[in-house]
Amino acid sequence: MLTLGADDVHIHLLRPELAKDTDEEIPDAAERQRALSFKFKKDRDLYVAAHVFLRQVLSRYAPVATKEWQFVSNAYGKPAIANPGYGWLQFNLSHTQGRVACAVARNRPVGVDVEQHKYLSDLPLLCRDAFSPMEAEDVLSAWPPDEQEQRFFSYWTLKEAYIKARGMGLSLPLQQFSFVQGANQDWRLHYAPSFQDDGIIWQFNTSRLGENHYLAYCVQAGGVSGRPLVVRIIELNSSCNFCWDETVLAVNEV
Repeated sequence: MLTLGADDVHIHLLRPELAKDTDEEIPDAAERQRALSFKFKKDRDLYVAAHVFLRQVLSRYAPVATKEWQFVSNAYGKPAIANPGYGWLQFNLSHTQGRVACAVARNRPVGVDVEQHKYLSDLPLLCRDAFSPMEAEDVLSAWPPDEQEQRFFSYWTLKEAYIKARGMGLSLPLQQFSFVQGANQDWRLHYAPSFQDDGIIWQFNTSRLGENHYLAYCVQAGGVSGRPLVVRIIELNSSCNFCWDETVLAVNEV
């Protein structure tokens, strides 16, 4: 059993191919139906691997069998634990081809997003639809062109992680909040005057996972114990029935 302190955030990473031999099924009927809705097998397999992984991760922090976890979603679709007595274990899940990310925290909202690098055919249009003018200008002014795509994915994962932590999804207007990176590489959030702020102070960070993936997280800031918030990024190495041979890729104090 892993210990999750009040000021700890753990982000567990999985390469989906490590889950290919698992014979576990998703016990939730709605999740099974969602899995069957995917047109392509690779997408269905990724979805199943991610949701089985989520249950396995949660069972490392609480004495609940993987198949016994129950979930409830808010009005915007963000899931939370429904098992009595375990609402303190907050989580967020993200998956893309090649990576699954599951973030967990104790009694504090958390959001995570992982994206695979891909060619973007109309970057100006994407920036106009998804970013604030400040963010779009920063992306499109970058040079060389490869740097533009890298900046795009950094901003996109940050915005996804934030709206997932807020639990309001795309009901939040993406153009009305901006991420700005300071001289010491920390990220700060700026709101437009009309933006509906929730009053919570958030902490963010981004990282590259190899050459092809981008990761960002968002978590409610403020150490409960007076110590810094400690975020650990942990990658599963073993494909042996999820025996949890892991590597800690990063430890961030914020």
